[in-house]
Amino acid sequence: FFMPEMGGYFLEFANFEEANSLKTPEHIAPVWYFTPFYSVLRAVPDKFWGFIAFAASVAVPFMLPWLDRSPVKSWRYRGNITKIMLLVFVASFLILGVLGVKAPTPARTLLAQICSVIYFGFFLLMPIWTSMDKTKPVPERVTMNGGIGFWGSVGGFVLIMILTILPLKAVGSDSAHNCGSMACDEIAVNPHDKVSLQNGAKMYMNYCMGCHSLQYSRYNRVAEDLGIPEDLFQANLMFDPGVKIGALMFSSMDERNAKAWFGAAPPDLTLISRARHPQWLYTYLRTFYRDDSRPYGVNNKVFKDVGMPHALLELQGMQECAMGPVTAHNGGIKRDPLTGADILEEPCGQFIIAEAGQMTPQEFEVAIYDLVNFLAYTAEPMAADRHRIGIFALLFIVLFTVFAWLLNREYWKDVH
Repeated sequence: FFMPEMGGYFLEFANFEEANSLKTPEHIAPVWYFTPFYSVLRAVPDKFWGFIAFAASVAVPFMLPWLDRSPVKSWRYRGNITKIMLLVFVASFLILGVLGVKAPTPARTLLAQICSVIYFGFFLLMPIWTSMDKTKPVPERVTMNGGIGFWGSVGGFVLIMILTILPLKAVGSDSAHNCGSMACDEIAVNPHDKVSLQNGAKMYMNYCMGCHSLQYSRYNRVAEDLGIPEDLFQANLMFDPGVKIGALMFSSMDERNAKAWFGAAPPDLTLISRARHPQWLYTYLRTFYRDDSRPYGVNNKVFKDVGMPHALLELQGMQECAMGPVTAHNGGIKRDPLTGADILEEPCGQFIIAEAGQMTPQEFEVAIYDLVNFLAYTAEPMAADRHRIGIFALLFIVLFTVFAWLLNREYWKDVH
């Protein structure tokens, strides 16, 4: 209800991109439940033996009944060796799952190889460590005091998270920034902010609709969701009198002319915020700068050599590149040890306004946020309803849990 994509791990961003048989994605990742085995495949340099390792990683759990030599079947009554092996195995499996959705780097490949060895070692060495482990006496009847208890479970969970997160953090630096040559600026879109959405719709219809369509949205649905009366929407935000209020939001630009003018037809933007994520859009729209070598005299720091002109130039003004601060090895900003001032050595590390626009920088940032907020709404018009339904679903689960616990206590009181 609140994070259906789980940051791109559960539902990948590529699912919202239009299929293109002539374009190979930068990184191809399987669905989340295959990513641990995909990491095993990539951990082996040779393609053939990588496939063999992949197939073996899927098949080896089926050998568990023959590999387990412990006289006790329930793991609740096994010793510390079993607990340690299980903790390490679960952590390595989670690490493989996370690495499977990330682009490979030498450090990540090394970590995947270590975790692959742990994964296979857990199963193949099981006949040895299960026979060495000490066990507890198994009760003759069902009890409720076996296992490690509530706080033991919490401690085990915390330990697994530590064993998982620390190695991933150690190799977590990406081979490229998530916004081209820079890190994305963080924003949080708000589908409940009607004022922001209305201003974003105005920005879109005035500055974007001439080239880009929203072909999966309808004018009347947008007007209803944003709280705009249909007559006001038609009078102020629909510029073609021949288009009906219930029509899909197609651009009037001819696709063949667009290809001749820009080299490619401008993409439909209905799902762009889910394919790219809002932070990318927010950073992209604010980082156009003067580049006289480009056909339209501008370039973009997020999307280098993009064919799109700076549609919001009159609002933002013309930016120019300037030397910016440099990131130190510890992740901070390099500063002069004597003056404490930032050391400016990064080419195009910051922008300066060479020609002022109609808005101040602060006003422009607010306008871009509203525009991106509107695009995030068009990508998923049901987001606000999803949040509302999610709250009721969680309240129902809490209420159900209370009654389930009371029923469980009533049922077991005579057994004990």
